[in-house]
Amino acid sequence: MRKGVILSVTDTALAPSGSRVYTVADMITGYGVAHSVIHHYRLSGSSIKNKRAIIQGWGNVGAAAGLYLAQAGAKITGIIDRNGGLISTEGFSFEEVTSLFLNRDGNQLKAENMMPASEIQEKIWSSGAEIFIPAAASRLVNRDQIDAMIDNGLEVVSCGANVPFADPEIFFGPTGTYCDAKIALIPDFISNCGMARVFAFLITENIEVTDRNIFDDVSNTIFTALQKVYEKNSTGTRIAETAFGIALQKLN
Repeated sequence: MRKGVILSVTDTALAPSGSRVYTVADMITGYGVAHSVIHHYRLSGSSIKNKRAIIQGWGNVGAAAGLYLAQAGAKITGIIDRNGGLISTEGFSFEEVTSLFLNRDGNQLKAENMMPASEIQEKIWSSGAEIFIPAAASRLVNRDQIDAMIDNGLEVVSCGANVPFADPEIFFGPTGTYCDAKIALIPDFISNCGMARVFAFLITENIEVTDRNIFDDVSNTIFTALQKVYEKNSTGTRIAETAFGIALQKLN
């Protein structure tokens, strides 16, 4: 199991080439978060191509999610990190997103033209995007930020962070419930299940442990989970509520 988690990702479609070698653990959670959005649009009969995305947090999860979203054809138009951020109304190219991924300062965004934290906080929520990836710390996203994004075209939120909304409840509070009723909210236990699914895959008998097989398994698992949700509820809202209901039924 340990060998699988620290397995080097050598498939160039799964990790950018550079001076550093990335492992499954570095990339898999962000991969799952991005693929939950890709699958959402597929199951909705749409496409992620040219959808604008805002990424909150540029650590392993956020940066990897941004990379895979851009690879799939989405436009990363905003990145907000602890010390500042970037906005591009036309969207950063895949090459630019790759460069931002590779040139991080540890787990933080590093760019010459970064807006200071106060300015990016003021501008990014109303900058316009269909996709929002909260992938920083837990309990950061508030109702005003959700409203501003919805007013400017938000369609789907995929939780990179566990419990991303600024509510005191352990799992799901009023901000999460409000967001779930308004747009498509993919809950954390589906979207960022990547590492948990890797562990499950690695204890399966008679498998070939390769980076591609691990990543495909995570993507397929997320697709299957969302497919079950959409079979029960195809309205495009209350996705998290429906997913919780399905999960709780399995526990009974």
